[in-house]
Amino acid sequence: MTTGDATNISAAPSERVEVPTRWINAALDVPFELQPPLAPTEDRPVVVEDFEWLWPRECLEIELRQGVYGEEREIPIPPDVLDGYKSYRPTPLFRARRLERALNTPAELWFKREDQNPGGSHKLNTALAQAKYAADQGIRTLVTDTGAGQWGTALAFACQRFGLDCVVFMVRKSFDEKPYRRYLMEMLGATVHSSPSELTEVGRRVRKEDPDSTGSLGMGMSEAIELVRTTEDHRLALGCMSYYAVMHQTVIGVETAQQIALAGRQPDVLIGCVGGGSNLMGFAGPYIASLAKTGKPRIVAAEPASVPCLTSGDFRYDWADYNRTTPRIAMYSLGSDFQPPPIHSGGLRYHGKTPLLSALVHEGFIEARPLDQRAVFEAGQLFFRTEGILPAPESAHAVLAAIDEARAAAEAEEERVIVSCLSGHGYLDLAGYADVLQFG
Repeated sequence: MTTGDATNISAAPSERVEVPTRWINAALDVPFELQPPLAPTEDRPVVVEDFEWLWPRECLEIELRQGVYGEEREIPIPPDVLDGYKSYRPTPLFRARRLERALNTPAELWFKREDQNPGGSHKLNTALAQAKYAADQGIRTLVTDTGAGQWGTALAFACQRFGLDCVVFMVRKSFDEKPYRRYLMEMLGATVHSSPSELTEVGRRVRKEDPDSTGSLGMGMSEAIELVRTTEDHRLALGCMSYYAVMHQTVIGVETAQQIALAGRQPDVLIGCVGGGSNLMGFAGPYIASLAKTGKPRIVAAEPASVPCLTSGDFRYDWADYNRTTPRIAMYSLGSDFQPPPIHSGGLRYHGKTPLLSALVHEGFIEARPLDQRAVFEAGQLFFRTEGILPAPESAHAVLAAIDEARAAAEAEEERVIVSCLSGHGYLDLAGYADVLQFG
């Protein structure tokens, strides 16, 4: 089970972890009523028919918890999606012993690696499902926004797998600074636009008002929505804000629960970075029932201090996109017109958080922690030096939060099992590391 200093549970030949065959419908486990999405301009709950033009119907039914999604806690994964998962899952859970020694901590640091697939991040878990739904419905093209490019890459790969076209509006800062992710998308057949673009009315308006706009995920989403609304056989795909993405990501948590149990451990703390919140909520999803009953394990949402949505935003109804076209959802938000600072963690530059995460933070079940960009990149560098894995800037937020927890355990002289989601690799983010850490 042990190779060198990394305990890779999923690779243990006598205790092989099976790829999950069911998603966890974690919204059914919260001990309070979740507020329903409201129509964009009317104070009434959204119904499926309101937005059939925008999303694949299956996504809408999950989002609104209609039919089986309002009743069943475990949802069977479609065979075509499961077949896609089996090409890269189960993903490893390993213990970072060298990092533990560097920190001189009695805590155990475990990391669930979601970076070892063709998209390089956890995003492929939901991209495959969304592409499957669209293909089954006869949709020709999926349109989306992307920040750092991890989601766009995953969706482009999934669209290629299911025979769909893919259009991506990539936040201008990342489009300019992370061309290699754009090249990956284009190699997979996607059409990639710098957002704000000249292709849409909302993009042209933003560029006229601010020619130097670096863009935002909310703007990119508005451009994607406008293209969907004006083009036949196109639908929107979302990688983070939606509940359907959260549900798909619970494959991470289901595997983690099996793997940590095989190691004879139970987590004291679960940690994930949060942009929209799908990776943390998928990672923690299977533990929500336990959290609701016992208050354990502790769950930490690591966000950038410069985009402090959970720690400084308001919990209220707001739109998911800049142009206020989507349903209004109950979430922590900095405002749909929020202009994010040009930090290097492009996937975390979003104004809101997914409703399930927001509600759990609001009710005191999940702790939110803002983190400084330089400290985050230093944590990523330390992780690379000790474990030989370079985390994406977004994922390095979870690494830093885990390091802080390990240091707190050392100070308290207590053992602690800390399990974090390493949501993506940073090998296409070296320019960001060089800029922040000032080398090269």
